Amino acid sequence: MILLWVMSLLLYLAWTVAQLESVLALEIQSQAIQVRSQSEFEKAEALLAHCEDRLKTLLIHGADSVEMDFNFLDLEGCRPKLISNFGNSATPNLNNPHMINIRWIEMEVGQGIRLRSVFRYQITGQQLSRTNWQILYE
Repeated sequence: MILLWVMSLLLYLAWTVAQLESVLALEIQSQAIQVRSQSEFEKAEALLAHCEDRLKTLLIHGADSVEMDFNFLDLEGCRPKLISNFGNSATPNLNNPHMINIRWIEMEVGQGIRLRSVFRYQITGQQLSRTNWQILYE
């Protein structure tokens, strides 16, 4: 009887050790995923800052920023897209004079973790500002 009790106790201890090993393995995997995700986010954030600088240079030094082609920025991993262009309106919006000469540009960067940001470019003052950003997951 005592032998059976000792065997069951050893069986429970073995089961407990196996459960602890599986919890530890899951914790190690979780930490690895967290480190990888943080690294991917930092890379996407740095790429967005780099693309923002390139976009600012392109807009300020571009000869004709109205008919601008953003395709060459895609080589760097930047995917800009012109959302709206109030600078070329034949009939300016007199109800909202602040919207005249403003261009809205959306940009998406990154691979695993992607960032999408919207930029506001004021043509007259040549100011580019980031209005928002959003994380996109696969």
